[in-house]
Amino acid sequence: MTSEAPDSAAPRQRRQFLALLIGAAAGATALIATLLWSARADALRDAQVTALNYARTIAVRMDATLRRADSVLASLVRETPADAMTAQAGQRYAALLDGRLDTMLRGFDEIMALRLVDARGDQRYVTAAASAPAVNYADRAFFRRLARDPAAGLQISSVVIGRVTGRPTIVLARALRDGEGRFIGAALAPVDLSFFQQQFMKLDLGSRGAAFVRRVETGSLVLRWPRLDDGANRPMPASHPILRAVRAGRAESMDQYRAFTDGVLRISGTVAIRGYPLFLTVALSEDDVLASWRRLALLTGLGWCALLLLLFVLQWRLWRIDVERGQLAAQLRESQRIESIGTLAGGIAHDFNNILAAILGNVALARRDPRDEAQVGKSLAQIRTAAQRGRELVQQILAFGRRQPHALLGQPLQPLVQEAIALLEATLPASVELDWAPADQPLYARVDATQMQQVLMNLCTNAWHALQGRPGHILLGLEPLDLRSGTAPAGVALEPGRYAHLWVHDTGIGMDAATRERVFEPFFTTKPAGQGSGLGLSVVYGIVSAHQGAIRIESEPGRGTTVHLYLPTIESTPATSTLPGTLPVALVGSGQQVLYVDDDEVIGVMARQLLENAGYRVSVFNDGRAAVAALRGRPQAFDIVVTDHNMPGFGGIEVARAAAELRPTLPVLMISGYISDELRAQAGAVGVRRLVEKQYTVEDLARAVREVLDAEVAAERA
Repeated sequence: MTSEAPDSAAPRQRRQFLALLIGAAAGATALIATLLWSARADALRDAQVTALNYARTIAVRMDATLRRADSVLASLVRETPADAMTAQAGQRYAALLDGRLDTMLRGFDEIMALRLVDARGDQRYVTAAASAPAVNYADRAFFRRLARDPAAGLQISSVVIGRVTGRPTIVLARALRDGEGRFIGAALAPVDLSFFQQQFMKLDLGSRGAAFVRRVETGSLVLRWPRLDDGANRPMPASHPILRAVRAGRAESMDQYRAFTDGVLRISGTVAIRGYPLFLTVALSEDDVLASWRRLALLTGLGWCALLLLLFVLQWRLWRIDVERGQLAAQLRESQRIESIGTLAGGIAHDFNNILAAILGNVALARRDPRDEAQVGKSLAQIRTAAQRGRELVQQILAFGRRQPHALLGQPLQPLVQEAIALLEATLPASVELDWAPADQPLYARVDATQMQQVLMNLCTNAWHALQGRPGHILLGLEPLDLRSGTAPAGVALEPGRYAHLWVHDTGIGMDAATRERVFEPFFTTKPAGQGSGLGLSVVYGIVSAHQGAIRIESEPGRGTTVHLYLPTIESTPATSTLPGTLPVALVGSGQQVLYVDDDEVIGVMARQLLENAGYRVSVFNDGRAAVAALRGRPQAFDIVVTDHNMPGFGGIEVARAAAELRPTLPVLMISGYISDELRAQAGAVGVRRLVEKQYTVEDLARAVREVLDAEVAAERA
């Protein structure tokens, strides 16, 4: 099948684009979400690295301070004479040891003082910078541990607040022992922790970050920034991930945890101070770390959602345009059908004049000598032929001009073409020769008869216009086309199978390549303004596409145009009869009473005479209400009701409904000039037994009446 025209292909392309848009939007959304999540993970990972690098930097300085202080204490332990710690040696060693302490302390800002205390805990020697009064250390835990345990090495005290400075301090201490290993005192180095607090303050910790030093064995707090009023020596929970990592022997670790002190979710880097029972942690708030990422995610999400909304609004608008275009196209097709009938009006009027002339002429011949039976019979036969021709012409006009749902029914194509030709012959001028090349065999297809006639009328009208008033020739042809063993004609893409090839050829002016490229576009026309809407071939293309067919044009300037149509064929449909498997019923009645209703008096008189001649008794009413009143007065007097459908005031549906209420078993037969699916549904709902076309012969009406009556008798016997 060939590709669709722009107007009919647009909805399919729009659906494909919408599916592609949804898929692309879902894919892009997933990609953006993945990238944002990856950026979040990168931000957290970078924050952990930053926190760890901060911790490494401070840990290096703290390690250097502790090692230097320990080295000073070790020197004091080695170089302090044992007898200098006796009560009698104070004056003898004071100048020497105090001077040495001052020398060791010089340039060591982190140590507040150096002290030597005796075995009782009393201060014996101190640096000149020490302004605090003498303090006894005998009650300090680290001092008692040094005095009690000969193997005790460097001791680090709990955090204390300096009595004079008010700053947090820890004391580093080593034992002094005599030559026999007896405890004779201790060397002390108080370390000012505010020095490291200043280092912490220089770090970019954000609004809710923290840095702290804790002891490994207890997890108690040594130093923190920002300070906690009650934080000094406060222990860390044993289950804390940082403490578990340090106790497991990890020199460095990166963690994510919720602080037990203030509930803030933090990302941390931790470094153990090697050789000392301390570890240092720098922690950044996750909210601070992700603040920039959240702004980026929010802006990206809002921008992407706005873009998606815009795209889908545009797609919705395009869908609305397609819907409106479809509605407009339907209106335009309907208007074109009416316009086509208007174009045919002159030819139809001419044809009816010929029919009427034939009828009136034969009536005059029959009246000239009523005794000449041969002439009267011949005239009556001619009158009958002319009347049948007029009836067929009316049927064709109704079929062409009626508005009804498109119904694709299996039917032969040749009669449809012949009906269109019959209409065209009444329209085309005598200078235009119309020929028909039928197929050698019947071809059946699933088509809408009205639409196919519209296609043929449009194509033939275009062919006539292409002659531009000059004498010319139009040829319609129909032939089978088998593509199961061959290739498709050039310019169309047809699936393998059997097709009906229908073409319309004219000897008109033809078209150039540029015109052929645009000929199926809506509103494109080569006719002067006011002489064409440009919708004919666009409508033809849409109808053929809806029938799963293809269309192709061959044309050159000055050499005429041929329009080829290709429709999939089907197997022939078997002929059906009204009562399959039974013999035709007789037309003669046996005195049954018929209630006949028609607002046209002439039709009523004719129906009375013909039905009475067929053996029925007939009561004719020209008003539906009057007929119902008669039925109400004598509901058992009638055997069947025959009513016209379209009557003013009280139509056939109302008559049938009233008859069903008065006598449910009374059969009703309805006559109409146009039987639509809607009318069938309405008639069935009120109990109508049969619908009959009004243009049928009297024999058909009598047959329908007899069939309905016989069906009622058969139903009663059953």
